[in-house]
Amino acid sequence: MKIKFCGIRNEQDLKAALAGEPDSVGFLVGQVYPSEDFILPCTAARLAAKLPPFVQPAIVTHLSDPDEITGIVMDTGIINVQLHGEISAEQTAALRNLLPESAKLVLALHLKPGDSFNTYADYFNLVNGFLIDSCDPQTGRVGGTGITCDWQLASQFVKDSPLPVILAGGLTSENVADAINQVHPYGVDVNSGLKNDNHDVTIHLCTAFAAKARLTMLAHLQKNTSSL
Repeated sequence: MKIKFCGIRNEQDLKAALAGEPDSVGFLVGQVYPSEDFILPCTAARLAAKLPPFVQPAIVTHLSDPDEITGIVMDTGIINVQLHGEISAEQTAALRNLLPESAKLVLALHLKPGDSFNTYADYFNLVNGFLIDSCDPQTGRVGGTGITCDWQLASQFVKDSPLPVILAGGLTSENVADAINQVHPYGVDVNSGLKNDNHDVTIHLCTAFAAKARLTMLAHLQKNTSSL
């Protein structure tokens, strides 16, 4: 299971995040919806250059225009892109053709009752994975809401999806074990659960989240091994 820390805005955030030894860190570039986490492409490029080996940077964007997203990739040098906008399958196909073959695309979903993996069948050959997240209908914010998504819907989606599924939405060190046990995702993605009241990423929240997620994963591995 993979761990991604998202909403990194500056060197202090990055230092705190790296204390939790994540597999990936996300930089929000290309804003449409309300969020205080967005940074300029040059800032994302500067922070990505400070990452240690094997920690992957990712662009998280609300944009849906393939040329605009490609511009961010070119400006930052970051080829892993999390698509949080209302991007069509046709736009995603155009984006895929513009990016290097090694680029990884993750499509963020906000599942509703009645949705299934077949709802997103047009994207199966275009993206490398899905991310199930929550949205705040009152503010219009998507991602970083601090609101959990429907884990029952997410669990069924994970079972049926032919692609890896990452779970996000209101995860914290207090609930990530329950989320993993119920949903069984490929990875977990956290933003607001890493931040204090000043919206700064803090070391103790990062290390606590990562420790709980990895202990839960280890328990699953031990259980599966003992049943062989």
